[in-house]
Amino acid sequence: MRKLAPVPYGSLFFAPMEGITDDSFRKTIQKLYPEWDVLACDFLRVPSAGKYPNKHLIKHFGKDIFEIPWIQDKTMFQILTSHKAFTVEMVKQVEELQIPWMDMNIGCPSPTVCKNRGGSFLLTDLVSLRGLVRSVRQNYTGRFTCKIRIGYNDTNGFEDSIKMLNDEGVEMITVHGRTRDDMYKAPARWEFIKRAVELSQVPIIGNGDIWKTTDIDRMLKETGCHGVMIARGALKAPWIAQDYRRGYFEPTKEETFAKIKHFFHEYRTLLESENISVRGLLKQSKSVSRFMLEGIEGAEPLRRSLMLSQTVPEFYSIIENLK
Repeated sequence: MRKLAPVPYGSLFFAPMEGITDDSFRKTIQKLYPEWDVLACDFLRVPSAGKYPNKHLIKHFGKDIFEIPWIQDKTMFQILTSHKAFTVEMVKQVEELQIPWMDMNIGCPSPTVCKNRGGSFLLTDLVSLRGLVRSVRQNYTGRFTCKIRIGYNDTNGFEDSIKMLNDEGVEMITVHGRTRDDMYKAPARWEFIKRAVELSQVPIIGNGDIWKTTDIDRMLKETGCHGVMIARGALKAPWIAQDYRRGYFEPTKEETFAKIKHFFHEYRTLLESENISVRGLLKQSKSVSRFMLEGIEGAEPLRRSLMLSQTVPEFYSIIENLK
């Protein structure tokens, strides 16, 4: 297994998001905004019986990852598992494919995922979670990291979860400053990220309520975290890492519209080059656009029009006429 260089202080992570951060989306981000230090795949569900063919994993992660080292170095591969899933079998398969970085999802709040005892539900039983984490660490020689929430119903087990992950050889922990019950509505509690930094011997990546470039510096300063992961804020402004590195702080409405047009031109071109279906192109374009116009004065009718568009030409006509 090829060893990765340490993640530098101040690194910016594009968070894994189901149905969004697939291979095509990440290619577009890498091309337009190389300032992102790490891009995460959308999670791969560990099967509850048998295993996926290797070609399924390669398609999910993206062929370029296996052929271009610098893309592989910037990519975090995330799995979603549970105590009943065939985790060891999946981990061995990932090991055989020489994938150098694997992250375990211990934070997804989805009702479906939690009903199947995965994601943030794993935080309800730290003894069982320890066994699951240990089984991954014992069978995987690459970089092993975890992304967690600060609890499920409450935060009573938070400190124990950080200590346990350290004890079991996890090399980096991303902390989303909300419980599962908080979903995405309550403000992220950065004080728990700060506490994780105090408790942990491995780097802590902060996550939650990063909407502007100024929020990045504020999180680094207030929590002492090693890097920052951005989810919805990155979906709203995929260029936020570029703006941050270049020292831009508050783009105007006109500048934002220009960035949106540029992004979707590249994204559509890439998807069409991969022979995606018309239906798939419209679905993916809508999924990616849903946050981009939020909070922009007077743009709510445009956002609704995008979500209600019925054809690809209709969707992209709205994008091209943003002003």
